[in-house]
Amino acid sequence: MIKKENKIQVVIAPTAQEREKLIARLAVYHGFARIASDAAKIIRKDLYSVDLATAYFVLCSSYNFRGSVITTQRLYELAARGICVIVGVKSLPREYELISQTFYPGDLR
Repeated sequence: MIKKENKIQVVIAPTAQEREKLIARLAVYHGFARIASDAAKIIRKDLYSVDLATAYFVLCSSYNFRGSVITTQRLYELAARGICVIVGVKSLPREYELISQTFYPGDLR
């Protein structure tokens, strides 16, 4: 059982396909879809196609924590308010481990 903390949920996997599969499984777990194939339809490739001001949830398969500090701060604010924020990365910078709940391939079996 995964407890939803008020942190950014980070899926760490080397390929975008693995990240999308894990994010889809998390989306099903959190109730945003009934099956993983439906959840895959609501996952965005990058954060630029998500309106953070009106987002009910954020599912993004490729994110760069070092790309924009302001965007990362906004994601953390959303997560702290209870909005589900799940992003996929190849690796997580050490300074963001405190505000993140991490998932790896094999964690959701």
